[in-house]
Amino acid sequence: MKIYKLIAVLILLPLGLNLVGVWQLQRSVENTQRLNEIQADLVHARPYLEKLARSPRAFTQTIEVDGENLSISMALSRLAKAEEGFGTVLVLGNVTTWLARAVIALSLLAALVGGVGLAGLKWAGSRALHSRERLLHTFSRVSRILPFVLVGHIVAVGAAVSVILSFEALGMWHLGRMSAGELKFIIVVLMLVAACLYSIWQMGKQLRVMLRMFEPTAMEVMGREVTPDEAPVLWAYVRDLAERLGALSPDHIVLGMTEGFYVTSSDVSLLPSEAALKGRTLHVPIMYLGLIDAAETSAVIGHELAHFAGEDTEYSLRFLPIYDGIGRSLGVIAENMIFSGLLQRTIMRPAFMLGIYFMESFDHAVNHWGRVRELAADAAGASLVGNAAAASALVRISAIDPLLQEHVYKHITYAANPEPGQVPTKDLPTSVLRELADQTLTLPEEEMAIQLPHPSNGERVAALQVAADDAIRTGTRPVVAAQACAAMDHYFINPQALRTRLTEDFMNHQVAHDAELVSELRTRANAVTGDVVLHEGARLRGGLLTLFIGALLALGIFLLVQWLSFPPTMTEKRNHLLIAGSVLTLLMLILLPAVLRLCLRADKAALVLTPDHFVFANLKSPVPIKDIADFELHIAYGTFLTLHLEDDAPLPERASRSFSVPNARVFKKKRRVVLMLAQFCRDGKKLTPDELGPLIADYVNAGVARHLLQQRFEKA
Repeated sequence: MKIYKLIAVLILLPLGLNLVGVWQLQRSVENTQRLNEIQADLVHARPYLEKLARSPRAFTQTIEVDGENLSISMALSRLAKAEEGFGTVLVLGNVTTWLARAVIALSLLAALVGGVGLAGLKWAGSRALHSRERLLHTFSRVSRILPFVLVGHIVAVGAAVSVILSFEALGMWHLGRMSAGELKFIIVVLMLVAACLYSIWQMGKQLRVMLRMFEPTAMEVMGREVTPDEAPVLWAYVRDLAERLGALSPDHIVLGMTEGFYVTSSDVSLLPSEAALKGRTLHVPIMYLGLIDAAETSAVIGHELAHFAGEDTEYSLRFLPIYDGIGRSLGVIAENMIFSGLLQRTIMRPAFMLGIYFMESFDHAVNHWGRVRELAADAAGASLVGNAAAASALVRISAIDPLLQEHVYKHITYAANPEPGQVPTKDLPTSVLRELADQTLTLPEEEMAIQLPHPSNGERVAALQVAADDAIRTGTRPVVAAQACAAMDHYFINPQALRTRLTEDFMNHQVAHDAELVSELRTRANAVTGDVVLHEGARLRGGLLTLFIGALLALGIFLLVQWLSFPPTMTEKRNHLLIAGSVLTLLMLILLPAVLRLCLRADKAALVLTPDHFVFANLKSPVPIKDIADFELHIAYGTFLTLHLEDDAPLPERASRSFSVPNARVFKKKRRVVLMLAQFCRDGKKLTPDELGPLIADYVNAGVARHLLQQRFEKA
């Protein structure tokens, strides 16, 4: 569906403008030919009129012009005025011809740019599958060219629309006196031209934003950088592994709490210090230095460092930062579009759509080479310590991580909502390691088959030629708190001070984030108060339609009566009356109940918005707002409100099918509730889509916020 929208915006729209240009060119050429013929007639008319003016009967003789009898002198005066204004009209005729040609050229250029852009992205995506080198080369080139292609396309389309409107404005100019209505029309059209030109100017202002869309942005990382002076053992250990693998050593090592091991060449912005790191960065979760043994640690860090070795080096250093950064940039642009004005959203939407398509064109190639890279990195890490250690490390991290996240979240909750007598931890890593020592580690079978951006754990263990049962048995061994704490500490000069600083940074950031989130949720929850009753309120429309349809029904019945009264000999007229009367009567009888419903249910509540539920008139139970995943408003032959329900939400049941009750329909397979009304009214006043949409959004957001706050404080 997305590709069809892009084809419509980038190709079909310009081609439609091209057809308008062809039509305008045809009109302009025909108009120019007609003007030339008129000019020729004027040239021949002047000598004739001048000859008549010199004749003795010039003062009494008249001549007919356009059905009006004029004196010779008056005819000559009219001719002089026509010749005087004719030059302007001819010039404007030539200008409109060139304007029509400009429309054709600009629209064809826009269609060509759009077609070449889409075809180029399709070709680039398939070419990227051939090798990582081609992926890097193609992606880099396209990311540089694409913003200018988008700007060129939008400017060409905007210019074509401006020229079309200019053509129509100039086409209104004619000989003789212009009427006030014609002048007003020309002014309105020229104002529209100015609006289009302003949009093009806005597009130029947005070029910087669009270029930024295709530039990498720094990734935010929660953690603290450790220097060789603070962690000499860790740095020596990592450098030794890099040397053994023939890999580039990291420029920075960042200690984190909850994220896993990874390397990145993207620019990094550390939180909460906001320090900026450039170059190669290795992220190490401090707690895992104690949770996995030395061999497993070597396998995991070796896996990450392998991304900076051999053929993977350039891919990791050049491609991934660009790819990840563009993905983050598109997310930022999407957020900005939500809060931007209509004009800016309209201008940016084609670029954003093509940006998404650009990323999706490379997704298959990125996933393909990502799987190849991960399996190769597993083999590299295993070459340092053996396949068994690499396999058990995969399993152990997968088994421990859910428990680790749970215990960390518990401490965040304690810090955000301290209870009397409860002291938040000052040493989060040690506290969590001791708590994990009391846990039994398990790994459900489905965990081995989960498909991530990486290959599944089962696939990776099999590629290492290790039996899954052996890897699971080794990887789920219990945590020994004393050993884990000692293993974690031996990498650092002053581990206690480091853990305290890490804990303080992490907890302060999380508590501040939690407070910010709770404040936002409370604001949304308090945005609505009380219930809002929505009804159709189409009594006037229903009454007028009832009168209209009733009149047509009476006409149909009258025709049938006439059919009965006509003599049988008038077969043709009888047949016409029968067909017309039957069709009209049947059609009106079908439509009459629908318009009667508009009158009967006009003031009956169709939907009641409450802070926690949506109450439909014909459903047995209200729909909890927490069960609503999303909603849509669609305007066609009425207003359609569609609620998309969560996958685990119970489906509501219809209780009434009364003729006079507004009926919401439940689509079980698609998990939707749809209410269609001619219009939505509140307290007898019709709501426009711009009023109805925000109203429903406020209630949905408030209900979800209340539910999240309830969950939040129940867990606390």
